[in-house]
Amino acid sequence: MLQILRVVIPVFLIVVLGFFIGKKKKVNIQVLIDLLIYVSGPALVFSSISIAEVQMSNFLTMILAAAGVIALLMVVTFVYFKITNDKRKGIYLPIATGNTGYLGFPVALFAFGAIGLSHAIIYDIVNGLFLFSFGIYIVNKKNDFKEMFRTPLLYAAILGILFNIYKIQTPEIILKPIEMIGMITIPAALLVLGYKLTEIKIKSFKTALSIALFRIVGGFLAALLIVSMFSISGVARSIILIQSSMPPAVFSMILTSKYKRDAALVSSVVFLGILISLITLPLVLWYVL
Repeated sequence: MLQILRVVIPVFLIVVLGFFIGKKKKVNIQVLIDLLIYVSGPALVFSSISIAEVQMSNFLTMILAAAGVIALLMVVTFVYFKITNDKRKGIYLPIATGNTGYLGFPVALFAFGAIGLSHAIIYDIVNGLFLFSFGIYIVNKKNDFKEMFRTPLLYAAILGILFNIYKIQTPEIILKPIEMIGMITIPAALLVLGYKLTEIKIKSFKTALSIALFRIVGGFLAALLIVSMFSISGVARSIILIQSSMPPAVFSMILTSKYKRDAALVSSVVFLGILISLITLPLVLWYVL
């Protein structure tokens, strides 16, 4: 339990700090978000993957497992919509995508070190690609798949994988500043997450609570099914279970707000999901550690 608290407490302390900053002073947080997406995030992705000691089979395992969890959650949600004739398609985003970056990265890093972070990044790449391709398609009814090619994340991941596969060593004088820039990502992302929570208003409490619980519990059960069926073990198994159990992605709130599709409800789901994860995340860590 002490080890679990050492993982969870630092993460949520930074989130709480971001929350209090947001309550005390309003700042242009978009500048920091842009820094995360276009500068420090890609730097972290490249530096982590390029030097990670991860077998190629584990790359494929993480990619397929992440895609499998998303697919299972999407199918269940689609069936529910058909049965109930529910038209709130914005709900797809917080159900299918978890907070595998802002929250998943530090948890993986604190729990399993650099090897855990590299696995978590691979999982998050799939999560992000879905969100910025099919996710955008769902909420704005436009086939805007080009969006995924507008973020450096994809290119940083591909470059990191190629450097890892072919054992290309980045000169220390170049790698060091990239690593230093990448180190900004996790604390800054947690501060952004806490700040964004101050902008959320609770709407349709019971519905939002049900969706948030389904995202977390359903994600864990879908991941458990996949790792059991395909006998996935070790760090890969642990990270798949942890990442799949994350609360709804903050970017699901950002995208539904941008395209005005069930934004208030999705914001409530994200907020309640974060609160629920204060209980569920330690339980998942207890299970995998």
